[in-house]
Amino acid sequence: MLIRTMKNQTRAIKILGLVLTASIASCSKEIEVEVANYKPAPSSVREVEWPLHNLDLAGSRYSPSDQITPDNVADLKAEWLFQHGVIDGVSNQTTPIVVDGIMYVTDARGSVYAMNAIDGHLLWEQNVTGDLGGGRREGYIFRHRGVVYDDGIVYSAAGSFIFAFDAKSGEPIESFGDNGKASVILDVLHLKDPSIETAISVGYWFTTAPQVYNGMLYIGTTRSESHIAGGYVLAVDAKTGEVEWHFNTVPQDETDQGWELAGPTWVGGERNGGGIWETPSIDPELGLVYFAVGNPFGNSTKRDGINLFTNSIIALSLDTGKLEWFYQQVHHDVWDYDSGNQPVLFDMTVDGKSVKALAQASKNSWLYILDRVTGEPVHPIPEVAVSTDTDTEGEEPWPTQPIPHKANGERMEPVSPVYPIDIPAEQLVENHIVEQFTPIGPNQIFAPGYSGGSNFAPISYSPKTGLLYVNAIDQPFRSGRDPMGYFSAYDPSTGELVWRKIFPGYGQAGSVVTAGGVVFVGAGDNTAGYFYAFDAATGEELWKFNTGSGVFASPALYVIDGKEYVSVASGGGSRGRRGGDLILTFALP
Repeated sequence: MLIRTMKNQTRAIKILGLVLTASIASCSKEIEVEVANYKPAPSSVREVEWPLHNLDLAGSRYSPSDQITPDNVADLKAEWLFQHGVIDGVSNQTTPIVVDGIMYVTDARGSVYAMNAIDGHLLWEQNVTGDLGGGRREGYIFRHRGVVYDDGIVYSAAGSFIFAFDAKSGEPIESFGDNGKASVILDVLHLKDPSIETAISVGYWFTTAPQVYNGMLYIGTTRSESHIAGGYVLAVDAKTGEVEWHFNTVPQDETDQGWELAGPTWVGGERNGGGIWETPSIDPELGLVYFAVGNPFGNSTKRDGINLFTNSIIALSLDTGKLEWFYQQVHHDVWDYDSGNQPVLFDMTVDGKSVKALAQASKNSWLYILDRVTGEPVHPIPEVAVSTDTDTEGEEPWPTQPIPHKANGERMEPVSPVYPIDIPAEQLVENHIVEQFTPIGPNQIFAPGYSGGSNFAPISYSPKTGLLYVNAIDQPFRSGRDPMGYFSAYDPSTGELVWRKIFPGYGQAGSVVTAGGVVFVGAGDNTAGYFYAFDAATGEELWKFNTGSGVFASPALYVIDGKEYVSVASGGGSRGRRGGDLILTFALP
């Protein structure tokens, strides 16, 4: 009887197990159906395009889309990828442009690729490599950061030319320059020296996308390290490719605007440098275009003085190119502390007063916040005494440098360390640490190193949080260690650092911030190349994706039919050396 009862219990347990199994299976099927049918709420803004290099004229890199939030960003998946197959230059730095459901990217040479922005399928491509010419290495371009879109036309500033293509077909615009190719830099150089055969041969070319407004393209030329006789700012007719006006960032003689200001600040014969690395910003209401200018170059003993307008932010008239104001961030630069990223424009309230502001972070690791109407500092930026001790014969170091302070009068927290930290002991056997702005000498370790600080990575600004988001690099010169990325959020109304995240690799990529409360940024890591998402208000890390290579490019964000996509280029190792060709686009499942 007992045995029979046990058998019946065993049979009952088996039956119960089958019932439970069936129930679990049924639940699993229901869950699978729910997952398959899962659709995140669409963005409240159904369509968001990304037509300009940094989204808008202000360079805000702020998207009004709100589908991706801190609550769901962890579900973000790679939607599609694209590889154009050209690995050249020093890294993959293109920022995607998205208009009418089409994405446009470039390779390191400036060739253009158009893809379906929903699935990444190639629609057309235009290879400009054979049209560049005249370089020290045929077809070689230092780096390229993308195109700009306007009125059905895509413009790529590649080599020393600007190319114009029909956005739908990719065909050259015949009326622009010579069959879609305008030799804008050479046209300006010929005004002084008609014997110059090519602009690249004398060190001039483009690395960045133009800005476009009211039928005009605005762009600056690199490259200081090629000993250029000043970096040219150009205003180019977007229909014809003709240069309407130009401004030389290092005036060479009385024929160049600004000579009366800049001329006396160069003593000794050298007048080189002043290249421009990034896209300018525009305030249509004020009628001004804002450029950040690079470093001087050449023998520093032959260029005594503060060397205007290098290492400066300049404001020019949109219509005429007239210099309205300038602010120099580094005097007599010998540390390669140029101003690489685009000034970002925003409005804020300080002490109850509305301020039209501009912010720009220099490779010297300091964040400068100015009144964009006048160029005056919003918060104190005193001239601080620095070392003038030098072993270089003939060197005349400048005795002060402008150091930003907060509204309360305390020194602002730099965007990355300005005094070397975490230096391996073996590096200190034959080398010694010096303070920032110490004149260059043997066996020095100083911060930031030649990489920056804040390099060419554009800042983003959120009107929702009221914060500026700045990416920067910590790798002291002769540090003997790998770089670290410093990603920081500042309150520009006070100058206070609100939060900071530190990660392995170069913080050399710009960010994008959304109305959904998420800020995206990449790391130029030699081993991985993570693409991160942080809470825009708190800095909490919410998500990261290993792209397999360094991220040295600034992302773009767009919305099609309520679905939000974020796209970024990946490719590059140590400081971007050895490029890549990958475009990754992410979305919620």
